Formats: sequence, C-alpha cells, structure tokens
Amino acid sequence: MKPALGAVLSAVVAIAVAAILLARERRVREDLDRRVAALEAERALPAPVVPDGSAPAARVAPGDAPAVPEAAQPEGKPEENPRLRKLEDQIARLEARLRELNRAAEGAAVEDVAGLSADEVWQKAQIALQDKLSSRASALLREFLRRFPGDPRTAEALLSVGFHGLTTGGRDEALAAYGRILSEFPDSKAAAQAEFYTGMLYAETGDLARAKEHYEKSVERFAGNSYWQAAALLNLGDAYAAQGQPAVAREYWSRVASQFSSDPQNAKLVRAAEDKLKAPDKK
Repeated sequence: MKPALGAVLSAVVAIAVAAILLARERRVREDLDRRVAALEAERALPAPVVPDGSAPAARVAPGDAPAVPEAAQPEGKPEENPRLRKLEDQIARLEARLRELNRAAEGAAVEDVAGLSADEVWQKAQIALQDKLSSRASALLREFLRRFPGDPRTAEALLSVGFHGLTTGGRDEALAAYGRILSEFPDSKAAAQAEFYTGMLYAETGDLARAKEHYEKSVERFAGNSYWQAAALLNLGDAYAAQGQPAVAREYWSRVASQFSSDPQNAKLVRAAEDKLKAPDKK
C-alpha cells in the first residue's frame, strides 16, 4: 500500500506544481499586457487593430507615417527616454520569465500524460484548449503527435500546434506544422486553413509572392465556405496593394464587397473591403 500511496502523493504534488505554474503564467501574461499598453502609450502610437475574422491585423508601413516638418527634426542623436528604456527592459525580463514558465508548464503537462492512451491525451489537450491554456495544449498535442503518429486526428492536432506558433511568434513551428498538413494530408479539412495561415505567415514577413500563392489556393480549398473565401480574397487584395498594384487589389476587394454581402457572418469582412475601396490609392 505504501508504494501506491507514494505514487498518488507524487501525482498530487505534480498536479499542484503544474497548477501553480499555470496560475503564475496567467499573472505574468496579464502584467505583460499592462506593461505593453503602457509602452505603446509612451510611444504615442495607436494600438494595432486586430480584426474579429481571420485576416491579419493591419500594419502601418513606414511610408504611411506623416512626414516630420523640417524644423521639428532634432539635431544630432535624439535623447533617449529613460522611462521608455526602463519599460523596454522590464518587458524583456517579463518575456524571458514567461518563456521559462511556459517551458516548465509544458514539461509538467507532458509528465502528466505519461502512460495515457491516445484518447486520454487528446481529451486533456482539448480541455486545455477550452480553458485557453494554449502553451499546455500545444505541449500535449506535440506529445500526442510524437507518441501516436498514425492517429486519424493528426491533421487536426497539427493545425492547433501551428496556430499556437502563429499567435505566439513561433513562425518556424507554425510553418512546419502547416507544411506537414499540406504535404501529408492535402485532402483533409485542415488543409484549407493550413493554406490560409501559411499565406498569413508569408505576408507578415514580406514574402508577398508566396503569400498570394497560398491565399489563391485557400480560395479554391474553401469552396462553399463564404466567410473563409472572403477573408482570403480580402488578404489577396492587401498583398497586391502592398506590391504597388492597386488596380488588381481593388478587383479582389470589389469581389468581397459584391459577392459576399448576402451572408450576415461576412458583414465585417464586407465592410473592411468597402472601406478599402473608398480609400484613395497610395502613390
């Protein structure tokens, strides 16, 4: 009985430690968000707009910023703002600490499912996703992929792992996961989203040729799904606009505004397209 009791106690301790680490992770994330907001306010820059749909957030290009009058330009090297520097240092330390906590939480998550079946590991990952514990969920799904490579839920697991990378700055992790879906499971339901998100990743790094290629393929893959098709067409227009082809961009935006307005779920995407069409072309 004693060995069994010891095993139970060890498991309880492991769970308690994982809970503490996850609670700390939430607090650090909240603190990081507050500090980032303060940093943005200090820089007097508008907060980026994150759309409710799947289109990437709008980014301000250097050419979009208003020109500084000649008389207002300071001479020599601009004076460093001590408060701004302090905030940047604090954010860097918080991000490093957050990565450390994430690694600890991921390690605890993997230990928590040692010896469990594929269904049990999958269920724990789904619970973590529902609780918005993305790092834990990603760690569990990576363990799931490692231990059960032939499971029919592999494509779905890869999609979740890729999305975690996409939203946390893990570009290489995301591209690898989406690449596997497109090469190993091209006919799966996950392939269309993998195509779309791959386009987003390339657009964010300025590889617009590849971005357009994946967006065009996602339009085809999302046949019958008007919301995702509209999002892909909207992003295609953005890519052409970024390449200095406003006429082509307007063709895609016009398609979104004219062909997808009948479905209420597309309302925000249609409004975004209409706003882009009203804006003057950039010289």
